[in-house]
Amino acid sequence: MSLFRGACLALLMLGLAGCASKGEDYFQAQDLPPLNVPEGQEARQIKPLFPIPPAASVQTDWPKKFIVPRPRPIDVLPEQVAPLPGPEKGADKPELTVDGNGYAALSVQGDFNAIWDRLDQALRAAGVKVEDRDQGLSQYYLSLADADGKKATYQLRVMRGQSAYNLTLQKDDDTLASQDMTRTLFESIVARWPGDKP
Repeated sequence: MSLFRGACLALLMLGLAGCASKGEDYFQAQDLPPLNVPEGQEARQIKPLFPIPPAASVQTDWPKKFIVPRPRPIDVLPEQVAPLPGPEKGADKPELTVDGNGYAALSVQGDFNAIWDRLDQALRAAGVKVEDRDQGLSQYYLSLADADGKKATYQLRVMRGQSAYNLTLQKDDDTLASQDMTRTLFESIVARWPGDKP
């Protein structure tokens, strides 16, 4: 058993010797005397690339306690009186416009919630059957008669434009409704759009 222990101990010592770090051996380095050049040979003058200036021993008296500097005072501007907010404006009367492709569109300026509610009132006043409405998607699903007289579901979308909300009528996600149907519906909405209540 002792032979086995000795072999294990020797292997362990050998393994740990490989883990030693030589990174700090320069602390134990000894200074050597300057190199003497033999007589008859010329030595090249060695001068440092970056000479180190002599250090001046300046004694500074540091304060015993650090004093935090005070912040500079803020320049106060004269008060500006902001106008008082007036009553919240609902939605302007919609305008029948034409989009870039020549299709009829309805443009309404105002608050989205007010536009949404007034559009619902105008559709009901026009007798349009609203199958469903989704304010999160900004869509109404309307039951309208085709040119053939068949009932179909159309999407009335309320989309945010640069300066107003634009309404478009679509047969499905990719197809616009016919020009005649769109213009008829939009003219009916404009005629029945509720005004601001005093």
